[in-house]
Amino acid sequence: MSTKESRDVPPIRTVIRPLVPHLKRGTCYVMFAFELGMSVNLDKAAESIKEGGVERTRFRRNRRSPKYFDYDPPPLRISQGCHQLNVAKFFTKPQAELTVFDFGACSVTYAVDISGPVSHLIELSEVLCDNAALLADARERVRQFVDQAKDAIQRPGLGDTFEDFAVFHFEEFEGDLKAKDILDAFPVEFARLLRAESGDLGDEEVRDALGIRTSYGNSDIAVMDWNSSLFFGSNVEDVVAVLDFCNVELLEMRFLDEQLDAYLERAYDVLTKGKKGEADLRKVARLQVDSAILYEAVENALKLLGDQYLARVYSLASSRFHLPEWHSSIRRKLDTLDSIYQKLSDQSAQRRSETLEWVIIILIMGEIILSLSERFW
Repeated sequence: MSTKESRDVPPIRTVIRPLVPHLKRGTCYVMFAFELGMSVNLDKAAESIKEGGVERTRFRRNRRSPKYFDYDPPPLRISQGCHQLNVAKFFTKPQAELTVFDFGACSVTYAVDISGPVSHLIELSEVLCDNAALLADARERVRQFVDQAKDAIQRPGLGDTFEDFAVFHFEEFEGDLKAKDILDAFPVEFARLLRAESGDLGDEEVRDALGIRTSYGNSDIAVMDWNSSLFFGSNVEDVVAVLDFCNVELLEMRFLDEQLDAYLERAYDVLTKGKKGEADLRKVARLQVDSAILYEAVENALKLLGDQYLARVYSLASSRFHLPEWHSSIRRKLDTLDSIYQKLSDQSAQRRSETLEWVIIILIMGEIILSLSERFW
């Protein structure tokens, strides 16, 4: 072959796949949910806020959906400025968002701009687990809100229980791989990111971490796990809102479950002690009503009928959080509390009936004695 002919042959290029995917642009949303009271008058609470942007949250409707698809009622969103907090190799944005729900819960969300190799994101995921600095900042913000809006909160009180969750939104990776191709090419790395695990994971653990996913189009995919979630693509706002609500719902189910345990113990004491009065019956009835109202408020707060994609996101996230099991447990305890109330009510009615019978007997005996006294004396 001549020199000229050799120059006409195109050179052979070798494509080497990187050891880990490299993110060019993305955002991590970190959420903390708190219990702050029995219920909140959102309109009254909005009037009491002294600083920060305040609005009623609604879904952005990036896809076609019916008008009744939304929150009921829309929660209150408060935007506040904050200092940038260091988390691993990243910093939070100088803004925090509080979302207040009418059933007495509040969520605080921080956003973190992320980029770089996935190994850095795994480190970030580990740091975010029970992060003391972010948790303390979020709790202080909720405490300040409770102080400002205490007149709008029924039985205000910031509880010790909280729930945290993270959503990793990947907008663009280096290379031309699609979302599904990236997950299939690097399953171990993304599974470690979801589980906040720096060590190796077994094959079953990797499959379990990445097993629950859904997509709306070919360019997006959402992967749900119990500690965090991954989202590839654009229009992440509605997905983040649904996952935020799932995190708040988990907090409310835990809170209600603990509350019902305490209520059942108090109701059982009332049932088993020797003397029971109307005050005890009213006490158990109030416990029953409070629990039922809170449960129904949480269940009916989000209307997802009509948007099948977000309904799937909610259903899959709920299964990861074991919300159906929490709901079943709470229903059983509500039924048990109702059964105790019925027993107390029946016993109270029986006591009233016995008292009435004795009054009638005494009246009859008095009438007989009066009749005899008139005849003989």
